[in-house]
Amino acid sequence: MLNIPLMAQAIGFIEDHLRDDITVGDMARAVSLSVYYFCRSFNQAAHHTPYDYLMRRRLAEAARDLMQTDRKIIEIAFDYQFNNPETFARAFKRVFGMQPNQWRKQGCLDRRLIMPRLTLAHLQHMSQGPYLRPVLIERPELHLAGLMTLVQEDLTVIDTLWGWFNHSIGSRGNPADVDLYGVLQYPGPETSGCFHLLGVPLTEALTPDPLWIGKTLPMQSCARFIHKGLRRDLPLTLDYIYHIWLPQANLTLVSPIILLHYRQGFEDSPDAETEVLVEVGS
Repeated sequence: MLNIPLMAQAIGFIEDHLRDDITVGDMARAVSLSVYYFCRSFNQAAHHTPYDYLMRRRLAEAARDLMQTDRKIIEIAFDYQFNNPETFARAFKRVFGMQPNQWRKQGCLDRRLIMPRLTLAHLQHMSQGPYLRPVLIERPELHLAGLMTLVQEDLTVIDTLWGWFNHSIGSRGNPADVDLYGVLQYPGPETSGCFHLLGVPLTEALTPDPLWIGKTLPMQSCARFIHKGLRRDLPLTLDYIYHIWLPQANLTLVSPIILLHYRQGFEDSPDAETEVLVEVGS
């Protein structure tokens, strides 16, 4: 049986030694496992090989340092065990699609690009079953209207948005049996976080509030995932999509928009299911 807490402990060891010269054997010894069994268990839990996880996290922290410090690129490369700037530049471009100096000029601390440390919560979330297995669909055009806010680190603002929107719907006498949608839109490097629109499809039976914002989403070919769990745990599913599924499928995000479909009668609970739709391309 897969020991997820032990793999979280292994990740802790890796994170503590991102700047050190460590091997997969060192990781296995840190949790008292053979290299073979450790690699198999780690891959099952983290959906990355130990070496790939180490390299991606080193590059992620190097990307942070490039944005948050004025240290020389070669110094940052050496810090994270890249023995020459050419090796660092090739690895950096493979993950981020640009050279380190371009990232320093244009990049941003965008959660879609910078792989976070995988926590015990991440590993437990990914072990729930086939919920995160995507299905490719053609999503029809959507005309939505609702309330929008900027979401940064504090995710409690989303709960506040739900409260405002539910009150707005009730005050307008709108039907309760309508599908709810969330639209996450990332504005670009100049703004951290993302805009979150919570809305419903525009129909003749709907009476929009004057404060509502309209949003039209054209028809798209999407990968549809199922997020199982509370709204506050949605970042766990998004991290899986951004940093595990997309690179392993050799795909990229085509649109800055992520669509959430909460369906009728949605109640926030550990067993709630939310559709997450992303437009992807090669």
